[in-house]
Amino acid sequence: MIKSNRHLIEIFFTKLVFNLRSEASETYLGYIWWVLEPVLYVAVLYLVFGTFLGFRGGGDFVVFLICGKIPFLWFSKSVTHSSNSIMAGRGLIDQVVIPKAFFPLLVVFRDLVKQFFVFFLMIVFLLLYGLEPSLNWFLLVFVFLTELLLIIAFSLLVAAIIPFLPDFKFIVATGMMLLMFSSGIFFSYKDVILEKHQSLFLMNPIANLIKNSRQVLMDNLPPDWLALASISFFSLVLIVVMLAIYRKADTTYAKLAVQ
Repeated sequence: MIKSNRHLIEIFFTKLVFNLRSEASETYLGYIWWVLEPVLYVAVLYLVFGTFLGFRGGGDFVVFLICGKIPFLWFSKSVTHSSNSIMAGRGLIDQVVIPKAFFPLLVVFRDLVKQFFVFFLMIVFLLLYGLEPSLNWFLLVFVFLTELLLIIAFSLLVAAIIPFLPDFKFIVATGMMLLMFSSGIFFSYKDVILEKHQSLFLMNPIANLIKNSRQVLMDNLPPDWLALASISFFSLVLIVVMLAIYRKADTTYAKLAVQ
């Protein structure tokens, strides 16, 4: 039984380190896959959309693609990985009384650790590629923090649904595919979408975060503070609601996980 918040935090970080090491030990390249996997994703998209289909997003397509795909991958992989986290944690649930939000949050922060290395590599690549940095680049932290809140919110949401509706994981996978093709990762929304519909397009929070990432890194401009504030507020509200649901349904989740 969890005796205190301090004990819970100790379990959280112990599990976090164990999961990171365990995941790395499952492959020959280990930790290298943390950065190699997104590099391969970007390379495939560049080959398909940049070379075969001749898409251009304005400016250098490699930079354009990286600034779109890396933020999307973080969201997509974290939410997808979190979706079955409660059911996957049945071993621990069977041993101790633990808040069920622990499990999706553990996955989110595991992927966050990996994402630090990916973002670092992205910045290094952009510098080596010849992009001129500015003080506005430091403001990218606020874009990332906004996305982290969004990831936490949606990870809690999908993880809360799967124990009751296991088939929902297929909807999550399909939704991520739809999101990839509708968030402007490999096309400039300003060139493709009519001006009167662009505000509607940017209501997609991932599309808006991608737009802000490019605005900071490619255009050397500050992000859209109002957009970041709106996404953060929405995320925080959803997080509070989901945590309340987790507390109310805690025993139900325990029964579903161990049955």
